[in-house]
Amino acid sequence: MKRLAKVVGIVGGAVALIWAMRDRFISVAASREPEPPVFRTTIPPRQPAIETVDGIGPVLAGRLRDAGIDDVSKLAASTPDTIAEAAGVSGARARVWIEQARSLI
Repeated sequence: MKRLAKVVGIVGGAVALIWAMRDRFISVAASREPEPPVFRTTIPPRQPAIETVDGIGPVLAGRLRDAGIDDVSKLAASTPDTIAEAAGVSGARARVWIEQARSLI
């Protein structure tokens, strides 16, 4: 009989403990704020680097960047004289680069 009382006491205590903790866990989970929605953003497409144009390597690209021409769209919008002066190349070579840049855009 003592064993039965002991088992009933342990089981009853465990049930009471679970019952008390159940309310605590449910209220914590219910009071949690939902995560704010994540909106999709459109990232503008990046222009190809100047180095993708044939004949423009790291040195010439550095000269063009120093002159403010840092992507293909700016290269395509520039004049041959501006590019020739900035990169230190001939006007004919600058025209070829501009044509290639316009075809890449």
